[in-house]
Amino acid sequence: MRRAERRWKSWITENGSYKLVALFVTLILWVTILGRGDIVMTKEIGLEFLLPNSMVLAEQRDMRISVEVAGPRMALKKFAQNPGMITVDLSRNKAGKNRAVISPKNVEVPFGVRVRAVKPEWVDVKLVPVANEIDDGRGS
Repeated sequence: MRRAERRWKSWITENGSYKLVALFVTLILWVTILGRGDIVMTKEIGLEFLLPNSMVLAEQRDMRISVEVAGPRMALKKFAQNPGMITVDLSRNKAGKNRAVISPKNVEVPFGVRVRAVKPEWVDVKLVPVANEIDDGRGS
């Protein structure tokens, strides 16, 4: 019994300073990695539409969408520096009033970034047919 006890004591105390340093490094890494939470940020992003060939928007205005994202600091920095655009496909829509739904899937984000919210979640747009004849100002 005494022999086993001596073996344990020598195993614990042998190279004690190295073991103590390794323990502190491990604790620091553990606290750093587990204590690191995702950062949340909000960014205004422009909105563009894919339209049918024969249609245009009735009124052209600068539409901005507020996007809330979360993720690691470096990935969010990359996201913040990219001006980006949200593209909504309306290519199968008909003339008249249409609701363009903006989902988190429409937002392109770097790896590790999650889209938490998109506001507004939809916008109303009016599609009108393109005029076939262009008035050249000469009067026919």
